[in-house]
Amino acid sequence: MLRYSRSGSGAPTLLLIPGLLCTQRLWDRARPLLERFHDVITVDLPGVAGGDLPDGAVDLRDYADLVCEVLDAEGVERCAWVGHSLGGYVLAAALEDHAGRISHAVLAYSTPAADDDKARAGREKGIAMVGQDGVAEYARRQMPKTFRGDARAQDVGAALRQAGDWPAAAVVRTLAAMRDRPDRTRLLLEHTELPVLLVQGDDDPAVDALDPQERHVTRIVTDTAHMGVLTDPHTFAGIVHGWIADEIERDARD
Repeated sequence: MLRYSRSGSGAPTLLLIPGLLCTQRLWDRARPLLERFHDVITVDLPGVAGGDLPDGAVDLRDYADLVCEVLDAEGVERCAWVGHSLGGYVLAAALEDHAGRISHAVLAYSTPAADDDKARAGREKGIAMVGQDGVAEYARRQMPKTFRGDARAQDVGAALRQAGDWPAAAVVRTLAAMRDRPDRTRLLLEHTELPVLLVQGDDDPAVDALDPQERHVTRIVTDTAHMGVLTDPHTFAGIVHGWIADEIERDARD
């Protein structure tokens, strides 16, 4: 079982999935804001802090299976999924086998697209770096790139501390799963009954902007880099809650 926690009250339940090198603590600043309106479940990804890591080669669909085990344990059949970066990749993978368990999909600083050649090469470099230098050094080199150049040192430090809960095996196998994931853009767009929110940073070098025109997809750009969940939690929480409330109201009218 993955490590997880649950708090707050209100519908719909929100499932918050963090990105690579991050843990449930990624949501510490946004979570209290969301708990005012929602029942909130946060999970750690496979292998983190002693959580289950599938044997052998892994696919992000395996990660989605393990996330659904948490929902099963908590008796939650369907809820809103919010995935930051890698967490968004897991959300997109869940559409393969678990689409019925997602009421609303929020990809935060993430994309349903596959890695391009440059990104795949970066995953390979990361795998080699972790093997040679360890997780702490890999995080020290990579994590600051997800912030703006003028980011507060305490914000970068808060992200770096989370990497300590990631064992090398989990980082390496997750990087491989990210590298090998297929493009799920069409899958996301074809689920026209599923409301989708893309939260994108205007200074995010890690994710290319995706601006689909489908009616069920909303795109909101924040004045942040890749770690907007952490650096501007009030804006992020307001966007997520406000969008879900609007979608529920629209569905009731329809």
